Amino acid sequence: MNLRAMRSLWTFSFISLGILVFVAGCGPTATAPRKPEIKRTCAQCHPDKAAQYQSGVVHQPVKENNCEACHLPHGLVPTVQMRQPVPVVCLSCHPAFKEAANKKSVHEPVGQGKCEACHKEHNSEYPKLLNAKPEELCFNCHDRGAFTRAYVHAPVNDGCGTCHEPHMADNPRLLNQPDAELCASCHEINSTEFSKAHQGYPVTTNCVDCHAQHSSSDQGLLKEVVHDPVRSGDCDSCHQVEGASIKVQAPAEGLCLTCHDDVPAAAQHPPVKEGDCRACHAPHASDYDGMLGDKPTKVCLGCHDQGQKREGVLTVHEPASKGECLTCHDGHAAPGKALLKTEAPTLCFNCHDRKTYADTPKSHAPAKEGKCLDCHFAHESRGPNLLTKRESSLCFSCHRQTQGEKGLFSQHRPFAKGECTSCHSPHGGDKTGFLKETTDEGKLCMTCHKDLVGKRAEKTAHSPFAEGDCSMCHGAHGADQANLITGQPGEVCLNCHSDVETEIGQYKVKHDPVAKMQCVTCHDGHGSPHPGYLAKGMPALCLDCHGEVAKFWRDGALHPPAAEDCTTCHNAHGSDNSSLTKESIAELCAECHDQDEASFVDAHHGIKPGPGSCVSCHDPHGGPEKNLLYPVKHEPFSSGDCTPCHEGRAK
Repeated sequence: MNLRAMRSLWTFSFISLGILVFVAGCGPTATAPRKPEIKRTCAQCHPDKAAQYQSGVVHQPVKENNCEACHLPHGLVPTVQMRQPVPVVCLSCHPAFKEAANKKSVHEPVGQGKCEACHKEHNSEYPKLLNAKPEELCFNCHDRGAFTRAYVHAPVNDGCGTCHEPHMADNPRLLNQPDAELCASCHEINSTEFSKAHQGYPVTTNCVDCHAQHSSSDQGLLKEVVHDPVRSGDCDSCHQVEGASIKVQAPAEGLCLTCHDDVPAAAQHPPVKEGDCRACHAPHASDYDGMLGDKPTKVCLGCHDQGQKREGVLTVHEPASKGECLTCHDGHAAPGKALLKTEAPTLCFNCHDRKTYADTPKSHAPAKEGKCLDCHFAHESRGPNLLTKRESSLCFSCHRQTQGEKGLFSQHRPFAKGECTSCHSPHGGDKTGFLKETTDEGKLCMTCHKDLVGKRAEKTAHSPFAEGDCSMCHGAHGADQANLITGQPGEVCLNCHSDVETEIGQYKVKHDPVAKMQCVTCHDGHGSPHPGYLAKGMPALCLDCHGEVAKFWRDGALHPPAAEDCTTCHNAHGSDNSSLTKESIAELCAECHDQDEASFVDAHHGIKPGPGSCVSCHDPHGGPEKNLLYPVKHEPFSSGDCTPCHEGRAK
């Protein structure tokens, strides 16, 4: 957090606290004694909780059982609520932190108002309510390796507080004194021994230019990378002493080049051209390769803001995110533009295996030709994988014909979302169409459609589906029909089922779904355990559309053939008869009912029905009574007196 943002946070905190105090003091003036309130404290209602926090070092409000100092009463809702958010709630007892905004350096958790990063809120087994042992706590954030090299600075063993303030300080790096004074508090800088150790130079300040503050691999606590003149004690090669002052030999701008004559005169990097070596390098010693003056991220990004995770940036090239700019760039000069060590794709293939990204059996043209920057940014991107555009826009910039499929009615979900790499390898591979997996046996499709894997293995699976030939019926990107069907569903089905096409072409009357070529109304395209890959068994399938035929089945009587199998009487696709019956009504009923039997004639009061007249009285699917007669009857007929209408028509 920068200083300005930190000051805003603390200013807001104190204003909030001030408002609370002001409001608390602005109540109505008391004019009469008030009855004392009978109020139970948190600790009185929750003695178990109060006792839980009484061990070790206890926060003062907790020790006094004054939970209300920080928390609001529960009320009717059993939740623990703070009176104010951290750190505002802490400030009423710790007002010293109001100085944080005016300090030169503030510990990051303090600046962010995260008191709990280091402290427990109720009690702790460690002093000052710390979360861990003081000598271990700092290593929760700070890399232990920098403090545990072969030679450790003595104050480190005494604890970080020897040199640093834990919260805020008037000196950089949270130092409790200015750095020169701090070092002089232990080292006798005016002693002969100290002067001798520094080749007689009057060194009194800037100790950390050469020495590591915490630990080093060098016995003299020199930093990990040391300038040769410093290592050899040849300070005169760069400096000269004038009285009590140490000065750089003139001209300072070209001093480095007296030794480093390997730096080309035609260097392109501006600091090198201007002889400003210290813009990037430390003159004496460094903790970083190349004698850099600071972390590579800070050195390069002090001038170049690329590679930093900014708002809207989704991906950052790994070397850029780690500050490893010199992985791709030369710090002084290079034959290519932007100080690149080599041009792409040679440069890219230093890290990215050529066999994987370019020299595949079936290579994508841009990858094969090494045109990495046609698709990717070098440093950062607002999209995934450093892409220069949205994935689909990038692909469509070349594959314009495929872009036209975006207008189709039904679209494959990855295609609709522009996620081309869900199915395709953008650099290439060993599969046709740069697919990630072969389409044989439906392997590619089944990577997403896992729910169909088991169904495909069933014996009742539709043969194209069972064989994994998904493209026989479905489009890869989109189609003008639902479910990515490549044509009218009926047309797609009849490409294989030509015998059915011949059959339905002969019928005078066609089943409505057949007439509309909507095979999937009744059939499951992937298969089913029912005959003919029907989506449901009989009669459930037919009742989805013809539910009225079963209106008497529960509270009346049903015609057994209708309840067992509709195709006993009807053709599924079509017929030459109305109602799709296999034969005429007379022939159909006569297959089960012998009209010449005495019992049949007696049931009809001695009157022999005319051909095909059965359905004029009987419901062929079911009725309210066992005789399947329609519920509304002509009065003479209902009483069994047929002669008024059928006189003389007897047995």
